[in-house]
This record gives sequence, structure tokens and C-alpha cells, in this order.
Amino acid sequence: MKRTPIDTATAWFGALCFFLSTIEYMIPKPLPFLRLGLANLPIMLAVDILPGRAFLALVAIKVLGQGLVGGTLFSYIFAFSAAGSVASALVMAGLRKAFGTRVSWVGVGVAGAFASNAAQLSLARYWIFGASAWYIAPPFLAVGTVTGVLLGAFANRFAAKSAWYADVRAGTFEPVESAEAGTENRQGARIRAIRLGTGVALVLALLFVPWLAAKAALAALGVALVLVDRSRVRWFPVVAMVLGIVFFNLLTPFGKVLASPLGFRITDGALRGGMEKALTVEGMIFLSRWMLRYGFTLPGRAGLLVSEAFAILARLTGSRKRLDPANLVASVDAVMYGRD
Repeated sequence: MKRTPIDTATAWFGALCFFLSTIEYMIPKPLPFLRLGLANLPIMLAVDILPGRAFLALVAIKVLGQGLVGGTLFSYIFAFSAAGSVASALVMAGLRKAFGTRVSWVGVGVAGAFASNAAQLSLARYWIFGASAWYIAPPFLAVGTVTGVLLGAFANRFAAKSAWYADVRAGTFEPVESAEAGTENRQGARIRAIRLGTGVALVLALLFVPWLAAKAALAALGVALVLVDRSRVRWFPVVAMVLGIVFFNLLTPFGKVLASPLGFRITDGALRGGMEKALTVEGMIFLSRWMLRYGFTLPGRAGLLVSEAFAILARLTGSRKRLDPANLVASVDAVMYGRD
């Protein structure tokens, strides 16, 4: 399938989304769906370059990439990521298209961060934490505002000084080497299909099984499968998330009072509900990581763009060139041009 210059630009911006998502994934966060918004930078920069359909394709690639990089494609986190990404992208594109350069990238970044956080808080309110979700709204929005300002400031500087960005904008950027989707053998495809089918079945069971013990068993199975794969598990975010979900559910008590330490009522209904949600959330994350260990492929032009973006990501992460904080724009250009 022949690629157009727009396809190439979309794949490169998608690879940058993957790359920044990987960096963000490695940064400890008190809540797994809390996003610093680093992967919004390529979306911001693409607003002035990509036409509507290609821009929406880039947003879809970003959402899919975040799910694949974090292994959360079949977990609740994917829904949070999708809602935040779509809301942010639409608001940023709308502002830029409506007002042009009269709204700086700082304003665009802050607006995008606010839209993303508002969408995720709304999901948290009705899906996980209930009314207690508004307790995390102030710090959540504050973090988004700060990162929106910083990303917008960097976008202003990068758009003004980057030779790579100027070439992409002019349609004259030529990659050093073509990034083609790799081939796969039948055994690899079979393994992916088996994992995907098994994982989806387990996730559905986790979502709809009504017994707490069964949810605990399925969540434990997800952990065991990831450990058997010898995948790295960061236990602190896991424990913090479980405790956080249970705690926020206890803030809306119902049922029999089990204890009242320092006047704080712990009720059986709220405790059980929190434990069920925590087991479901973490079980989905671990099962999703296991089923996506070897990835999957998509057909058509969408599959080509995603595969090409991952191939570019491999090149970026394998580059021997290191980013120089003192000369950041020039060093980013060197990596993008392949000047190792």
C-alpha cells in the first residue's frame, strides 16, 4: 500500500506519542489513569500540519499506542485514556482552527489539559470513586494546568526553531530509512490469537462474575500470568491504587458499621464495594498486560500506520544519540533525522 507524505507525517507523530507515552508510563503516579500529558505534545504540533481525517487517525494511534505501551488496552485505564485524549485533541484543534495564532500553544496546552482532566474525572465519578472523586479534582486539575503550560511553552519554542518540524510542515521531510511493518510467522500469529481470545474471556468473567472470591481468584491469575512471563511488576503503584480505591469508596458509607476509628465509619457495603472495584481494576490491568505481551496486528491503512509508528519508535528508542537538555531542540532534530 503506497504511503503519502501525510501518512508519513502521521506515523512519525504517532511514534512520538508512543515514545512520550513510554516515558510517562515510567513516572510513578498516585493513580494509574493520572496523565501528565506528555504524549499531547505531538498532538499539539500536528494540529497545524495534518488535515482533519489524518489528525483523527493520529489521535486514534495515540490512544491505541498508550494502551499497547502500558499493556492496558483491555482495562478500564484505556477508557480513561481514550476519553481524555479525544476531549483534549478536539478542544486543542478547535481552539487552533478557530483563533489561529491568536491563541498561543500555552493557551492551547492548558485548555487541552483541562478538557482531558475533566473527561477523566467524570469517568472516575461515575465508574470507580463515586462522589468522592471530586476530592482528587483540585490536585488533578492543578497538575494538568502546570503540564499544559510547560508543554505549550516547549511547543512554542520547538515549532519556531526545529528544522525537522519545518520540513514536516513543508512536506519535504524524507526519513533516512523506510519504516516497514515487519512480517510475522504463523506460530507468532497463533500465540497472539490465543492470548487475545483467552485474555478477553478472562476480562469478561472478571467484569461480570458476582462473587468477591471469584474476582480475587481471577485477579490473582492475572498477576500470576504476568509473573510467569517474567514481566516487571511495580508493586507500589498496584498497592497504592488498591488502597486508594478502597479508601475513596469508604468515604460514602452504607451498610453495617464494622468499625469507627477516630470517628471514621467503616461499613461493610462500602468496604466490599471498594474491594470488588479494586480487584476488577487491577485484574483487568494484569490480564491486559499478559494478553498484549506480543502485541497484535491491524488490517488496512490503519494497520500500516500503527505498524510503521511502532517501527519508528524502535528506531527512536534505539538511537545512540542522547538528548541534550542545554540544546534540546537541536538534539531532538538530530534524533529525528537519524544523525547518530
